[in-house]
Amino acid sequence: MSLPADAERPHTSRDLQDYGRRYGLDYRVPGLSPRAEVPVVRGLVREFSPRHGMQLVVSDVEVLHRYDSRSRARSPLSIIVLLEGRAEVALGDEGPLTLSPGMALSVRLEAHHGLAASQPAGQRLRALTLSLDETCLARLGMSAPAPGASHLHAWPLPEPLRQGLEQALTTPLPDDAQRLVFEGLSLQLLAHGGRVDAAAPVSASRLAPQERQRLERVRDALRDAPAGDHRLAALAELAAMSPASLRRKFQAAFGRSVFDYLRECRLSLAHDYLRQGYSVQQAAHFSGYRHASNFATAFRRHFGYPPSSLPPAG
Repeated sequence: MSLPADAERPHTSRDLQDYGRRYGLDYRVPGLSPRAEVPVVRGLVREFSPRHGMQLVVSDVEVLHRYDSRSRARSPLSIIVLLEGRAEVALGDEGPLTLSPGMALSVRLEAHHGLAASQPAGQRLRALTLSLDETCLARLGMSAPAPGASHLHAWPLPEPLRQGLEQALTTPLPDDAQRLVFEGLSLQLLAHGGRVDAAAPVSASRLAPQERQRLERVRDALRDAPAGDHRLAALAELAAMSPASLRRKFQAAFGRSVFDYLRECRLSLAHDYLRQGYSVQQAAHFSGYRHASNFATAFRRHFGYPPSSLPPAG
């Protein structure tokens, strides 16, 4: 999920390939050559070691081009937290699952069964990845799982823990104090998400294949025409289920409500219009917003900056 540690700057497709060789990840940027010098993300990535054998990587980047990744290294336990943005993840038959802000993912990976992730363009992505090796797990009294199948467990981040992570990232302390803060937060993450094998399977995996296909039909309709006047009753008819079932099962399948997903599609479309040089009012109108003020508020909450501050692509 997160990019390896580096300074705040643009990261190109070529950079991602270099990172992948160092950290056991295969990166792919659709439409770009693996050695291209075009920026894929721009922002800050930091790396901490709260304890020996424990690594915490924090990413705060603007995703300029969609990129995909797949792990190819064994990991006894990794916990991924999404604070802002969204990502699509899948592990074999588990998923695909859409991670949204406030969600966490506990993963145990075997080298032959990697975690696939996709980060859409036009969003601010703030994520944390906590990884532990077998030695660290043993010191914490957590038995390292024996080699076998990979496992995936999605869970909601408790609000107090989310607030603690936000505060640690926005109001950093001196180095020694900061290390202690992140050590404490990392242990809280382990307390909530350290039991991968005992966890219930991802709820999306309990959907019947036919239900999944019908839900994907609704998702595709929203993604392909986000500016349209979408009504729940019509979407439920498209999914061949009741409105209540659509609300419940769409949330289970994609990790967000129907209209949260629609809002994100509209904001992503508006982001593209702004980068093409359209005004804020035009971008709002072309993306399905009736009022530019409502659009500006939603845009700021989603991306972390106002739409008027986004310059056209050079």
